[in-house]
Amino acid sequence: MIIHNKQIKKIVNRETVLYGIVGICTSVLNVLLFQIFLFINMNYRPANIITLLIVKLTSYICNKNLVFQSHTGNIYELLKEFGRFLIARGATMIIDYLGLIFMVEILDIRAFISKCVVTLFVIILNYFIGKKHVFKSNAQSSKEKHI
Repeated sequence: MIIHNKQIKKIVNRETVLYGIVGICTSVLNVLLFQIFLFINMNYRPANIITLLIVKLTSYICNKNLVFQSHTGNIYELLKEFGRFLIARGATMIIDYLGLIFMVEILDIRAFISKCVVTLFVIILNYFIGKKHVFKSNAQSSKEKHI
């Protein structure tokens, strides 16, 4: 199967490159904060929850402003967008939290390694959720209203 230049440009563009950069930065923050909490002898479960809350808020700000360049016209639109983000990322936060517990307690894999694996899976999932359901452009939102 030959991949054409047009197909490559559809996959590799400003948005996906920036998402990758932001994703790497927030993932490093995610794993680093988690490791710091483990280093100070915090149990991995609360360490993961605190880390996830900090990283999710950071991720919202970066994805809104840098990656998807989402502009909201008023406070209602901003709250609506943030609500979609909370629902979407809340779902992946549960996947992250339970996935870590599963890998540590059932599969008996070290917490740090498990955190890295789960984080990679969640990054990919978050891109598609963010693109399709959270950071909708105003033109996309109004087009959906007319359908």
